Amino acid sequence: MRISARPTGRSLVAALAVGGGLLGWVAVLPRVFRRHRELLLGFNPFKRFLKAYNNLASKISGTEHSSWGLLTHVGRHSGRVYQTSLGAYPYGDGFLLPLAYGTHTDWYQNLMAAGSGTLTWRGGTYWLERPELVSAPEVMRAWPVMSRILLRLAGIHNFVWLHKSRNQGTDCPPVTSPAQCGTG
Repeated sequence: MRISARPTGRSLVAALAVGGGLLGWVAVLPRVFRRHRELLLGFNPFKRFLKAYNNLASKISGTEHSSWGLLTHVGRHSGRVYQTSLGAYPYGDGFLLPLAYGTHTDWYQNLMAAGSGTLTWRGGTYWLERPELVSAPEVMRAWPVMSRILLRLAGIHNFVWLHKSRNQGTDCPPVTSPAQCGTG
């Protein structure tokens, strides 16, 4: 029996189909979710899928080899500390975070209410403040070409620009309360 290291025609087609399906899902899900948020969040299987996906994503977000960041923010009503996995990219004096699901997401509203949070990205933790809503034409060119293509396919037009804190160095411990690490 001969074992080949080269993929066969069938396995290559299967791999391309799976890759294309995942790419399509990544591009379509944000569009569908923005339009049908309440309906999808009321559907238990979707909520279970979202929870499992978020748990998996948070394990790799912020690590040295991941392009995803782990945003730590404080709840605007509860005062609880939350962590959210997001695409992140350095821009100007801070980072850009895409608003894949729109401005109604809790992490965005919490950030705007608190005015600050921390981002763990590529193994470093950054204290960020002064969130600004910016549009795609202004910042889209900052992203790498592949990311830019995915952002456009997903219909993402708005980003949050967070600036590094003036009161802290580039690194600080993760947020545990609204008053920690600067003005909070």
